[in-house]
Amino acid sequence: MRIGLGPVALAGASRTQLDALAKAAVDASFDSIWVAESRAEGVGGGLAAAALLAQMVPIRVGAVLDFGGYHPLYMAEDIAVADLTSRGRVEVLLRGGTAEQLNLLLAALGGSHLRFDGESLRVPARLAANQPTPERLALNPRPAQPVVPIWVEEPDVDVAHDLGAGVATQWRAGRKAPAASGRWPGMMLCPHDVTAEDLLAAADHASAYFLIEAGTASDAESTGRRLVGPLRMPSFPEWINRQ
Repeated sequence: MRIGLGPVALAGASRTQLDALAKAAVDASFDSIWVAESRAEGVGGGLAAAALLAQMVPIRVGAVLDFGGYHPLYMAEDIAVADLTSRGRVEVLLRGGTAEQLNLLLAALGGSHLRFDGESLRVPARLAANQPTPERLALNPRPAQPVVPIWVEEPDVDVAHDLGAGVATQWRAGRKAPAASGRWPGMMLCPHDVTAEDLLAAADHASAYFLIEAGTASDAESTGRRLVGPLRMPSFPEWINRQ
């Protein structure tokens, strides 16, 4: 069972707020702190913000990215740089995009020399103006992690499983967390007032990764105290949180 704080919306967030939430995530024993870009509002930089937070906290850092606004190779480069900067602690959740984009992104992050011939994407592009071009290209630099953890929100589950990406979904009362895909547990984005009992029921005795909506730093600390113990320790004594 894993529990992360966020995602914190970068739209309208200040550096001071991010610093306070990151510290609160550590103090409250969250496994990770997440940020979310919103390109529809003109706010990108999710990976840069995650890499910045990684300089301040020892836990993992995650970025929610609007995948449709990126070329997969550019995103792969940004992920690799952020992962190197964080010393291998970056995680990614993708929103939007196509199966073809996801396929190319994961192939590029795999580190091998690749040639990709999709319906709309070709690598190398082999444009007439750029001749001669190599037969294959490899990502440079490569990520620090052998495999960067990547989830996709509300994807075609069969596609995600085939490509080895994790599956993420929004919280809904009575809804089960997605099944594990590849090496990644199912992810669920939850409101701040969710209870430990709700999350245990959603996990249904399987591994799961819950992201808990961030409010203020004090809210994050109280939420962590309320959720982390019961999720990680069976029969957690309720009186501890009443001290």
